[in-house]
Amino acid sequence: MNKQNLLSAHHLFTLRLLLSLLGTYIGYSYRHTSHDYWFVMIFLFTVIAIAPDYYQFKQQGDNLKELINRLLHWAGGLAAGIVVYAYHHSGRIFHEEAGLIVLLILALTTYLDGIKRGWRCIFAGLFLGLITVCIAYFDSYIWQLITLAAVAIVYSHYRQND
Repeated sequence: MNKQNLLSAHHLFTLRLLLSLLGTYIGYSYRHTSHDYWFVMIFLFTVIAIAPDYYQFKQQGDNLKELINRLLHWAGGLAAGIVVYAYHHSGRIFHEEAGLIVLLILALTTYLDGIKRGWRCIFAGLFLGLITVCIAYFDSYIWQLITLAAVAIVYSHYRQND
């Protein structure tokens, strides 16, 4: 399989939304352990965000500054997530709050990454923010979020050249 096709904006967008929906289910069903999932997702979303730039750097060697900027941006999100996780382990904040805070950090980091990357990252960040609000305030939200994600994936498929 072609690595460039695998790292396309559409495929990475689809992966982000599917991981977000999995986290939605975990946040709904296992509220006390969702903080672990979202903490791991900060690392995984960092890899997803950096992979295309790293691949391009390895192929062409001309975008080192862009790669470093992306690494610094996501390192900030990782650092904030580590601080929240440390607060959680020290007993300063509870399980559910830690999960929501880490999810909010992930949403903000993804959204801000989208300002340079394009509408897919912006949408993924907004989607993660919406998940945060749904987990915090609503009892039934999974099917509505699945529908929204499906519509966004279909739209992204038809706009693959963006």
